[in-house]
Amino acid sequence: MGYELVEVTDPVDWAAYRAIRRQELFEARGRHGIYNENHPHDRAPNAYPYLLKLDGRPLGTARLDVRDDGTAVFRLVAITGSEQGKGHGRVMGQMIEDRARAFGTHTVFLNAADTAVGFYRATGWHEHVWDQTELDTFAQGCTQMRKSL
Repeated sequence: MGYELVEVTDPVDWAAYRAIRRQELFEARGRHGIYNENHPHDRAPNAYPYLLKLDGRPLGTARLDVRDDGTAVFRLVAITGSEQGKGHGRVMGQMIEDRARAFGTHTVFLNAADTAVGFYRATGWHEHVWDQTELDTFAQGCTQMRKSL
């Protein structure tokens, strides 16, 4: 079976998507009780939530927010803690980049947690402030990065 990147549409995948994000992006960082599993951005017309599976087992999440100007933003990228460091993030990144290209995207952006900056550098991303407003609000403490596709 191998890897598959599925667009999250059915309730079982939504549950796995939310559980991974809650655990890895919030609770593992000491941020309990603040994850909004029904955030409207996940269902915006230009938002594409994805779940990475290996042999049918959910391992990772990301949302691709496609913009009209040929750019897109990778959001809330996470790999299940027990599976980190095994190459799944590289696979998921490549698969999402392929999806972005299919939308006609030429440049992608993200807000990287400090612990992830090295990973992103190693996979071709570069520091680049692309939205100061995000850094001043919900992405405080992150490093903004970009990658040309």
